[in-house]
Amino acid sequence: MSELNPTKIVQLNLATEQRNAGRDYHEYFVPGSIKLVLATWPKAKLDEIALDNSIMFRYRFGFEPTETVRKQVLEIKNQYDFTDREIRWLRHSGQLSIATKEAKLKPTRLMPMIGWSQVVLFSMVCVGMVMQIIFSTAPAWKQALGEITVAGLSFGVFWVLNSLYIAPWRTLKRSGVLSSTAH
Repeated sequence: MSELNPTKIVQLNLATEQRNAGRDYHEYFVPGSIKLVLATWPKAKLDEIALDNSIMFRYRFGFEPTETVRKQVLEIKNQYDFTDREIRWLRHSGQLSIATKEAKLKPTRLMPMIGWSQVVLFSMVCVGMVMQIIFSTAPAWKQALGEITVAGLSFGVFWVLNSLYIAPWRTLKRSGVLSSTAH
């Protein structure tokens, strides 16, 4: 039996996005969706692309500012170790101020106080609604339906109040922003 003459296989890596193995095999990474890119690419690469590409920045943070502001937001994010979601909610809550030429953290103690006062007031309204339902003469199934409706409504409202007022304040507190801007 004759011995097969094994050929030497050469693998070439020509770029960071492409791999050539052997003779006719070429491998490219082409993401199927933006969610796959956001989930798999390293943070440094995402930051680099988001700085140059306003559409990528919009997918990550939910708004599309100028390049100067994008750079400032990324610096704030990296300085305080915020997540993309935390940057979104800080902006929605008004704790992260975005102007045409400037992005700046503006923590105000008024926001969590407003949030907690709304939680207390809405809790009192919900307790009143539940008491009205419990002491009504409606059939049991209607009372149960009313209680479930009030519970679902209150859960949704409490989630929104927490996301807009209370959670951003806790995020700022955890990151050390409040201690660096105090007094």
